[in-house]
Amino acid sequence: MHEPGPFPRTHFSPERFPVNYDDKSLETLALIKAQTSGVTSATGITGIDLGDLVSLIPVNTPFYDSIARKAATDGAKFCQWRVLTDITNLQSDPGTAFDYAAPLAQLNEMDVSAPYGKLGFGYTVTRDAINFAKGYADAHAIAVMNSLNQYRIGAERKLLGGQVFALGTPATPTVVQSDTGGNIAASTAVNVKVAARTLSNFNYGGSTAASAQGSVTTSTVAAATHSATATVTSIPGAVAYDWFVAGFYYTTTTVNKVTITAVPTANQAVPNIPGIYGTAPSSVPGSDTSAKATDFNGLLATLAGDYATGGATGLVSRGSGTNSGAAFQSLGGAAFTVSGQSIPELDALNTTIFNKIQASPSRYLVSSQEATSISKLLLSSAGGGTTFLTPDASGRNNITAGGYIGSYVNKAAGGVPVPLVVLPHLAPGTLIAASDSGAAFAGANIANTLEMRQLDDVQDYQYATNRASGAGGGPRNDGEVFSTSALINRAPVGFGVIQDIAAA
Repeated sequence: MHEPGPFPRTHFSPERFPVNYDDKSLETLALIKAQTSGVTSATGITGIDLGDLVSLIPVNTPFYDSIARKAATDGAKFCQWRVLTDITNLQSDPGTAFDYAAPLAQLNEMDVSAPYGKLGFGYTVTRDAINFAKGYADAHAIAVMNSLNQYRIGAERKLLGGQVFALGTPATPTVVQSDTGGNIAASTAVNVKVAARTLSNFNYGGSTAASAQGSVTTSTVAAATHSATATVTSIPGAVAYDWFVAGFYYTTTTVNKVTITAVPTANQAVPNIPGIYGTAPSSVPGSDTSAKATDFNGLLATLAGDYATGGATGLVSRGSGTNSGAAFQSLGGAAFTVSGQSIPELDALNTTIFNKIQASPSRYLVSSQEATSISKLLLSSAGGGTTFLTPDASGRNNITAGGYIGSYVNKAAGGVPVPLVVLPHLAPGTLIAASDSGAAFAGANIANTLEMRQLDDVQDYQYATNRASGAGGGPRNDGEVFSTSALINRAPVGFGVIQDIAAA
């Protein structure tokens, strides 16, 4: 008879079959001992040293960080304002006869507008990815942060180089040959076309349409060491030029000239220039892609473009409207020079700006190349002081070598020091003298010369997502970090640009 109850005693009862755990442990150890003689590094019994997740994406955005941001009060496709332009040289003589009325002061009012553009980067992170990263990293937060970092980099680039209007087709390049410096055979035709890039093109691709063809034939000197140099008229606002030789992409330069040492038979690789878009043009461009409808006009565009006339909106290509007043000068592929403790090219730009606004720029925006060139020239010149000894006891055995020019004195404005600000996303070969205050203009009503007007401030927008077939269609978070913005430049007349600067 079994004992009553739903679960009677069976043959699994420990009372009937007691387990000797000590014996079983010994059996298990004996089995392991038979399989391996000891625990070594080869057994695979190791921990996992899982280090922190690191990001090696540089997010250095000094220009974006320096621009004041202001929310728009009304929804619109453009932000608009009115400007009273300088017509001092057109005013009447103020000398007035007694008992007569003084002449009326003249005003010239202009309507100005800037289009809004959307900036953003999206992300997708699946629920499974979040689960797999649990305890190690917050996959969703990382996806959002990566998009935010790329947004900041993109905003920096577009604030400097975005452009809505066409840059303009370059002139026909001038090509001259040399009997030395290359590997081109004698009596060889060198046919050259060129296209110009905005800073937005420099970062993300595209250009103007290519120019007409310029040509030269190498001389009959037998030695096959000929080369050719092509030069094109500088285009205000262009930061780089794509050169095409014999119908193939040859290279890109950040000056308006190039030396050709060989006639290519295929498209060449993109040169190693900081910030340049990594994909080479596949053919000679027949249409203009310098204007981007998805951009807003960045700083260089507000200087190079003309104010539209005749009821049009926004900025238009240079030469088709009213000039912005910004000063442009080209070095034609030459480097800065030095005279005593001065750089004549900077002095000329400062003088031009002072003659227009009777004030000094507040900062020079430069690439690392120009910052290095200015320091190199001034600290190595005969009139410059290049050695600084600390006055303490260790001064002569603990000297810090090298030097950097952080500011340049504007002699035209009475000795005002102007700081150099290095921008990692400004193309080499370009320097911008920026005026960040309207203090020079009486009653100017300018708090910030430059302002980022936000129709929709930067945010993380979460999409509602639907179930979809295929990988990635399951539970997930889709979103993007974006803003709807425009750059306002209230006084481009206070700015100046030096282009086509070679490294010193």
